[in-house]
Amino acid sequence: MSSCIKSWPHLTLYGDLNMRPFRNVWMLEEIGLSYHHVNCKPWSKITKSVHPLGKVPALVVKDDDNQQQFVVLESAAINTFLGDLAREIEGNKRTNDDFNNEPRILLVPPPATQLRAKYDALTLFIMTELDSQALWIHRKHNDLKDVFGEAPVAVVEAKRQFENALDAIELELNDESGYLLSSGFSACDILLSNCCFWAQQIGWLARKPPSNESSSSSSMVGDTTISKSPTPKLASYLARCRRRNAFVKANELRKDQANERKEHHRSKI
Repeated sequence: MSSCIKSWPHLTLYGDLNMRPFRNVWMLEEIGLSYHHVNCKPWSKITKSVHPLGKVPALVVKDDDNQQQFVVLESAAINTFLGDLAREIEGNKRTNDDFNNEPRILLVPPPATQLRAKYDALTLFIMTELDSQALWIHRKHNDLKDVFGEAPVAVVEAKRQFENALDAIELELNDESGYLLSSGFSACDILLSNCCFWAQQIGWLARKPPSNESSSSSSMVGDTTISKSPTPKLASYLARCRRRNAFVKANELRKDQANERKEHHRSKI
């Protein structure tokens, strides 16, 4: 039977920050945890050493207190684990005065609560309806078509799926908190905003609302070349997420990774 982790373990995150591991670096920066990052591509030898399918991300957790080491897979599961860990460890250190004078930021709500049920539902919705059934289909059959084959009909349907799912989850944005949960910014906001930024990169989502109020917010059905325009509410939400200090730091780390890769490439020429 495994024991609860009572102090911060050693954390090593594996993966390319241009991919889903960016979500985990953002989460780690939100919490302020010390961690080590190993930049590696999917299916590489080093990735296969920590993930049975050679995928990223993978988080290796070394818990010296309980003399155990284990690996957490999947970006959403990693962030939920980190949020649970931060809440429990920090909660154990806080005094009554801390609870009275300093409000806690719940990046992941405690289990067996209404807020946690909402968090879990939103997280699974984002990962299934926006990520795996839409964005990942585009990546598989467009960017990685040499590996998985071309499937233009599937990509068209994936874009339609993304637009419908985005419309649905936008209704969940809380007017008071400005985020998905009434308690404020959480790990599910990292997932949603990251999926939206991914969609912007591939041209599925415009970066700004239409200047003409009469313009349609949706692209033509079956046309993968026209970006869906975000509503003012969604655009404001995404801008708010981008301004967070942890996102800015994570983005700087991603740029540093890109620069290091360029330098490495030049050194080989």
